[in-house]
Amino acid sequence: MIVTSLPCNIMSVLGVNEVHKRIKKHGLIRNLGQRELENPEGVGVDLRLGSVHKIIRGGAFIEVDSGQVLGNRKGVETKMVAEFVEGKIQEIAIKPGEYYLVQTVEEINTPSDLMPLVHTRTSLFRSGLLLLNSKTDPGYKGALTMGLTNLSPFPVKLQLGARICNIIFHKIEGKTVKYRGQHQEGRVSPKKAERQV
Repeated sequence: MIVTSLPCNIMSVLGVNEVHKRIKKHGLIRNLGQRELENPEGVGVDLRLGSVHKIIRGGAFIEVDSGQVLGNRKGVETKMVAEFVEGKIQEIAIKPGEYYLVQTVEEINTPSDLMPLVHTRTSLFRSGLLLLNSKTDPGYKGALTMGLTNLSPFPVKLQLGARICNIIFHKIEGKTVKYRGQHQEGRVSPKKAERQV
C-alpha cells in the first residue's frame, strides 16, 4: 500500500485561551456571560439570546446585480417582542411553525484575521428549535442576528439570556476584505428598499 500526502490547507481554530486573550486585548466579544469568561468548555464560547423580533410586514426582495450596478433589496419589517434585561427572568414561548429573528446579548468585533462561525447548541435542536445562521465576515461589529423557528409540534419555552449558540473563530491565512454590508452594528432587517453594497 502506498500512502501519499496531499497538500492541505486547514484553517486553524482559536482555543478558548486565545479567545480570552483577544477579548481582553482587542475587545473581540463584548457582554460575554460570566460562565464563558470563567469556565468555558470545548473550543468556542456560548452566546446568549438577547432579543426576539417578530416579522410584522413582508414584501422582501433581493435583485440581481447587473453590470457595475448592484441590485436593490428590501427586508421585512420587524417588531421587537422581547429583550434581555440583566437580572430579570423573562421567557418567550415559540409555537410550532413560528419564525423570529433573534439577536445575541453579546456583540463581536471581528478583526481581519478571523472568521467567526456560529453553531446551534444541541439543547435547541433537541427541543425542536432550528437556529438559522451564517458565517460572519472579518470587520463585522455588533450583535449577531439569526433566524429561529420551531419545527416540533409543541411549544418550546426559551428564556432571554439562555445560551443558544456557540461561536468559534477560524484563523485566516491570506488576504481578506472587511465586511462593509448594511447589517453592520447589528441591524436586524432593511425595511425600505436600498442598493446592496
